[in-house]
Amino acid sequence: MPDNKPVFAKIIVAITEDWFLLSHFRPLVAELRRLAKEVVVVTRASDRIAEVQSLGVRTIELNYNRSSMNPVREAATIRQFTRILRAEKPDVLHLIAMKPIVLGGLAGAVAGVPHTVVHITGFGYLAVSPKLKSRMAHASALAIARRVLHRADNWLIAENTDDAALLARPETRVTILGGAGIDPEQFPALAPPAAQLPVAAYVGRMIRSKGVDVLMSAAEILTSRGVPLAIELYGRSDDGNPEAVPTSVLTAWSSGPHRRWLGHTSDVAAVWRRADIFVMPTRGGEGMPRALLEAAASRRPVIVTDVPGCRHFVRNGVEGLVVPPGDAQALANALERMALDAELRIKLGVAARHRVVNGYTEADIRAAVAQTYRSLATPIDV
Repeated sequence: MPDNKPVFAKIIVAITEDWFLLSHFRPLVAELRRLAKEVVVVTRASDRIAEVQSLGVRTIELNYNRSSMNPVREAATIRQFTRILRAEKPDVLHLIAMKPIVLGGLAGAVAGVPHTVVHITGFGYLAVSPKLKSRMAHASALAIARRVLHRADNWLIAENTDDAALLARPETRVTILGGAGIDPEQFPALAPPAAQLPVAAYVGRMIRSKGVDVLMSAAEILTSRGVPLAIELYGRSDDGNPEAVPTSVLTAWSSGPHRRWLGHTSDVAAVWRRADIFVMPTRGGEGMPRALLEAAASRRPVIVTDVPGCRHFVRNGVEGLVVPPGDAQALANALERMALDAELRIKLGVAARHRVVNGYTEADIRAAVAQTYRSLATPIDV
């Protein structure tokens, strides 16, 4: 039987956006509530903040200014974060994604928080941007994260071994999570769609680092070849991200034959009832993409690029096909192969589902989080 006794009095979770917590980290929050008397979420609030509070946590608003690299603004955010931590006095500060890791890591050190959990979910656009300013910011962020992890009483959570290797020292305590966790009942194994024209779907934010432009270039190649395949894009343009693809560009892309941008969907499971293939042509910066796991759980074959996270789940020719990032020709070839071979789609989809339910479920993630925190903890009297 699991030990339900809390091991900490208070855990603070720092995350950039309330919607990000709701879309990816409900299993994490549920487990942290078992591990602590109180869980507090420090995030930027939107009209969904009440939904976060309904998870049984208290919230404190903090705007991390995701797109900012202004040192004056960042210093002000660190001071505000430090004041929050000194007032709250948490036992553990759980920092999710790079901006909270950098700002919260510095604030936690100043405030004297006993334990910090660095939870990296990929390095985002900074990891793939060719701009000198972005590369310098990425190097600085890595240096700060490594400094936070230098303390023996802190911990690193990563979603793939490549990301962990960038941050961990030999003595760093590390947990590798299989993403955010999928509920296999919410995303059940599905039969192939009945439509004659196969559909390849992309689900995610409409940002250039995700390679949406590469997918559209591949679509042009497929049209020129007369390949029978529809391409559907699901997701909104991310206004807080400097890599956001403008709505006007997305609309223009949708003007081609058998191409549609359908915007945000709150029912991702419904996408896989109509789509045959998952495609994610990201340039990099991923941890373990949730959209990838959702499609795989639904028994859909996947086409991804050879970048951290994606390549740690997809074995080429087993769960799907793996192509070089930024290569529209290779992506078009993979899409054509999948579009013309229904038996291959079924074979790869079955393997993808099997992989998800053996290590990437909500239960798997919660068990790993519990083990991490109980290893981190000095038990309290309750």
